[in-house]
Amino acid sequence: MSDTDGLGAMLEGLYPYRGTYASHARVPAGPLDRAAVLDEITRMAKDEDAQGDRGTVSGSLYSGDHEHYAFLGEVFSVFSHANVLQRDMYPSATKFEGEIIAMTSNLLHGTGIGVVTSGGSESLITALYAYREQAVAERGVTRPNVVLPITAHVALHKGAHWMGIEIRRAPLTDDYTADVDAMADMIDDQTVALVGSAGDYGHGLIDPIERIAALAQERGIGMHVDGCLGGWLLPWVERLGYDIPLWDFRVPGVTSISADTHKYGYALKGSSVLLYRDAELRRRQYFTSPDWPGGLYLSPGFAGSRSNGILASTWAAMLVTGESGYLAAAEKIMRTARAIRDGIRAIPELEVIGDPTFLVAFKAAADLDIYLVNDSLVAQGWRMNSLQLPPALHFCVTRPNTADGVAERFLGALRTAVDYAKLHRGEPAGTGAMYGFGGTPQGDATINMLMSTVLDAMHGLAPGAGAD
Repeated sequence: MSDTDGLGAMLEGLYPYRGTYASHARVPAGPLDRAAVLDEITRMAKDEDAQGDRGTVSGSLYSGDHEHYAFLGEVFSVFSHANVLQRDMYPSATKFEGEIIAMTSNLLHGTGIGVVTSGGSESLITALYAYREQAVAERGVTRPNVVLPITAHVALHKGAHWMGIEIRRAPLTDDYTADVDAMADMIDDQTVALVGSAGDYGHGLIDPIERIAALAQERGIGMHVDGCLGGWLLPWVERLGYDIPLWDFRVPGVTSISADTHKYGYALKGSSVLLYRDAELRRRQYFTSPDWPGGLYLSPGFAGSRSNGILASTWAAMLVTGESGYLAAAEKIMRTARAIRDGIRAIPELEVIGDPTFLVAFKAAADLDIYLVNDSLVAQGWRMNSLQLPPALHFCVTRPNTADGVAERFLGALRTAVDYAKLHRGEPAGTGAMYGFGGTPQGDATINMLMSTVLDAMHGLAPGAGAD
C-alpha cells in the first residue's frame, strides 16, 4: 500500500456516516425533533462504544463502566450551563475545584496548590508558561529553553512553539528512560526548567525523577513531572506493594506535577490537575488586566469560560470511586499488565521495551516488521497505539482490558499476528505507511503535509458530501 493509498483509506474512515445520516452544512430552517436527534446520537454512540466495551482497545477508555458514565453525565447536566468564571453566581465551582486540587495534592504528597485544566496538554503548556514567566522575571532570561528527554509528551513541543521556547531533547539510556548526564550537558543560563515523565506516553516508563530533580536543584531551576498518564494510578499501585520509584512531591526539587483526572481518575473528558510546590510559581501562570473598558479581568490560565459541569462531575467521580475503588481497579490493571508483559516476553520474535508497569510497549526483532504485526491485530479487532523511533506498539491497560479472558485473547491474537508478519515479510504494512518515513527534512515535510490534510478532513464535511 502506498502512502497515498493509506492516506485515502484513512480519510475515508473519518466519514463512516456518509450516506447513513443526513449531513448539515447550515442551521435547519426549523427545529428538528428532539427524540429523533437523540436517537441518532444514541445509535452512533452504541456503534462507537462496541470495540472499547470488548476490551480490545489500548488506553483511550479508562473506566469502561457505563453506569459510572451515566451518573457523571447526570451530575454534569446539573451544572452544564454554569460558567466557572462567574463565581458570585456559582460558588460551587470554588468548592469543586478546590477539593479536586486538594484530593489530588494529597495523593501526590503536595502542598494543596494547583489549578484544574481541560486536559494534559493544557496542564503541560501552562506549566511551561509559568516557568518561562518565572525565569524572565527572576533571572532576566531572554532566550528560554527547556531540557527534556525525547520521550516527553509532544504537547510540550506545541507549547514551546507557541511561546518561543527552545526545546532541547536529551537521548535515552539503554533502559529507555531519560539520560540525566546528557540533560546536564544541555543546561545553560537560559534554561527555565527540566522535565521528566511518570510514565511517558510511548513506553509508560518512569524517568529517573530523583536524579533529574537533584540536577534541577543543583542548577537552581524548576522541574516538572509529567504524570498526566500515570499520576492517578501509580500512587495506588505503590500502595499495593509494587516497587515504584519516588516521583512525586516527596522528591526534593520537583516543583510541579500534572496528573489527568480524566484518565485513571475516572472522570469525564476533559479534566486534569496541575500542581505546584509553592504559590508563587502558580501565580506566574495568572493573567490580570486592571485597565480594560470591560472591567477588571482576571484569569488563572489559558481558558476563559468553562463549564462547571466538568468540575462537578470530576469531583463526583473521585468521591464515588473512593480509595477502595481506586485500589481495586489498580490491582486488576497491574495483574492484567503483568500477564500481558510476561506473555509478550515469551514470544521470541518480540521484545518488551524497558521495565513496564501498567503500559507495555514492545518492538519486533530486526527482521520482522512490527507494523505488519499491527495489521493483523487490527484485522482481528484490536486497536493498539503505534509508535516510532523505534517502531513499536504499546498496550496501555485500562479497566475494560481487565475483564476475564481479555489478556489471554490478546496474547493469542498477538501470536497469530507474529505468524502473519513472518509470512508477509518484506511486504508494506498498511497501518505503518508513514511511520519511519520521518527523520529527514524531506520526509518530515511530507508527513507534516499529510497530517495537515488529515486535520483539514477532521474539521469539515467529507469531500463530495452534500448538505440537506
